[in-house]
Amino acid sequence: MSNKPERKWIGPFRILGLLGSGATGHVFLAEDPSLDRKVAIKILKTDFKYDSELRNRFLREARNMARLSHPGVVSVHAVGDEEGLPYMVMEYLQATDLLTAIEKQGALSWPTVVSIFIDVTEGLWNAYAEGIVHRDVKPANIFLAAENRAKIGDFGLARALEMDANLTADGVVIGTPDYLAPEVISGVKATVESDVYALGCSMFHAMAGHPPYRFVHEDITGQEVLSRHIKAPVPMLDNRQIPRALRKLIYDMMNKKPGARPTYEKIVTALRRTMRPKDYNSRAMPAFNPGRTAASSKTAASPIQPTGSYDEKSSEPELDLPIVWLVVFGVLISAAILTLATFGLT
Repeated sequence: MSNKPERKWIGPFRILGLLGSGATGHVFLAEDPSLDRKVAIKILKTDFKYDSELRNRFLREARNMARLSHPGVVSVHAVGDEEGLPYMVMEYLQATDLLTAIEKQGALSWPTVVSIFIDVTEGLWNAYAEGIVHRDVKPANIFLAAENRAKIGDFGLARALEMDANLTADGVVIGTPDYLAPEVISGVKATVESDVYALGCSMFHAMAGHPPYRFVHEDITGQEVLSRHIKAPVPMLDNRQIPRALRKLIYDMMNKKPGARPTYEKIVTALRRTMRPKDYNSRAMPAFNPGRTAASSKTAASPIQPTGSYDEKSSEPELDLPIVWLVVFGVLISAAILTLATFGLT
């Protein structure tokens, strides 16, 4: 069968169109005739048909993903083989990914980001409980689905396959540089701690409108971004409309030391504490529907007041010093005026 994505059927599934292609595979939109529903099918390219190690890796990763059952995770329905090429059948989401939403709208409101990342963090936590590390957490893999839910997908499968297929030169880091943990850049195997780091970078990106180590319109290479992850101070969100506890949480998630980062449990607890129960239950997250721009679908709820604080110890510099200096400056001005008035009366 040709390596060109010209297929009418994959197993019992009728192909409706091509959704996308990567270095190792294609993703098709298909119809499941038995259940009368649309699905997404990821299949290995024919270039790798005789690469038994890669095929086995694909099947192993797909079966691991199929074990997961959580509303915050994109579901895998089935795994199969088509003329020697492994494929997996996934839940088809009529959704916009978070990266697209940010690119269209810019920085999202903090209640929106909290709603999204409660779902995503719980999904990653569920996966970790099953012994699965994502390895490629980033906004492009976070989907804003129906019913105001967010889901995490593509559990590092593409990245793992590219590593096995030797598609990069020696010493080249595989992955999106904006979200890679310092230890992964240095060659250490991805862990739950590196997923937490990437999650923190993704949250920062959603709230700031740009990744933590790359500013909007900044002309910088991927290698320079990687260097900043390792050497530059951890950046802080400077939007003071965002609760300090939330800024502190994200700061701690991006700690250079893996062991100093909070666990999924602490992250979920901290995120929930930033919102009143009735606000969380109402799912204030706006829906970014396909075919609509993120800006046109913005339906943020009224401002939500923080009701708790993230109290883990952190080396974060004090965030509210400018307010103190404003007070001091005001006192000095008042004193100067009083002095002038006194001399004027004598």
